[in-house]
Amino acid sequence: MLIDVIFRGLLPALDLSFLKKLLTDAREVHFNFPENRLIKTFEEIIGVIRSNSYVDLAISTDCLDMEGKIVPKVFINLGRDNNDIEILFFFDLRDLNEATPGKNIDYLRKWMSEMKRKYHFQYFICQDDNAGEDAYYFDSNGIGRLYNKISD
Repeated sequence: MLIDVIFRGLLPALDLSFLKKLLTDAREVHFNFPENRLIKTFEEIIGVIRSNSYVDLAISTDCLDMEGKIVPKVFINLGRDNNDIEILFFFDLRDLNEATPGKNIDYLRKWMSEMKRKYHFQYFICQDDNAGEDAYYFDSNGIGRLYNKISD
């Protein structure tokens, strides 16, 4: 059950320190734009993000630590378009390993709410991969139409 977890915010308000942990656990990190940027440190990555009005950063992990839950093989993409920042996490919801799919969604909702609060994102959404506009489990405003279709 592949899902997209998306956070959105404005660069001046965001605390980008969450990237440090993502980069520590990363298997591969590269910029799709600006192209051919050799990056070595967290500070260099932050410098590229802050100094360009358009950025596309891809991060592949063997594991992502979600407050004690280790999720394998997560793809992460951070995009900047002027002051708008969007970060996408792509993985299999079953990899949260809760007892039921509903508990996986509830755990994810709690984690996303905490990420929003802690790092000052304005919005988040959890949806099936490549979902339509109204096909989502929940967002920062409440539950979506797919939420009640998860069976426990």
